[in-house]
Amino acid sequence: MHNKKLNLLVILVLAVSFLLTSCAWFRRPEAERQPLPRTNDQQLNRQPNQQQPPEMRQQTPQVQPGDQPGTDTMDLAERISRIATGVEGVDRSVVVVISNMALIGVTLEREETSQAGDKALKREVARRVEEKEPSIVNAYVSANPDIVKQLQDISSGIQRGKPISTFFDEITDVLRRMKAESGNSGKE
Repeated sequence: MHNKKLNLLVILVLAVSFLLTSCAWFRRPEAERQPLPRTNDQQLNRQPNQQQPPEMRQQTPQVQPGDQPGTDTMDLAERISRIATGVEGVDRSVVVVISNMALIGVTLEREETSQAGDKALKREVARRVEEKEPSIVNAYVSANPDIVKQLQDISSGIQRGKPISTFFDEITDVLRRMKAESGNSGKE
């Protein structure tokens, strides 16, 4: 009986030790530790708190994701918005720029709209934008409140950092509606 207990204890110890060591075989290897790259302070044997000349400081380039508009595009949209609101009779505007095309939603002042006419004001906005911003080939303008709201949603999403590709369906819908509104002439 004593022999059976001893054999059972040995088998149990061997089984536990086998399980503990076999788990190590299935562990993922730790990532190799890479030495840290030398900083300019280490390369030049300087103290870390000493100032470096501006040309020696490391600069991290700001890279935009592939489908995220850059600050240039957002600045262009802001300039176009100022041009549009500069037209007499336009109260507010929202702009979405895609390549060489501007989608402009405007809110018109009531007195000016009745005097100059809705279509004439939109034509004037498109003409001024294309004249003052040579990179814009087609400026589509709408005063339709639904289209203006869609453009505001797209613009605010882009400003929050969403990729422009997430708005592809909305932009296509807005462009289709703006072209239909203008009678397929492209601008109005």
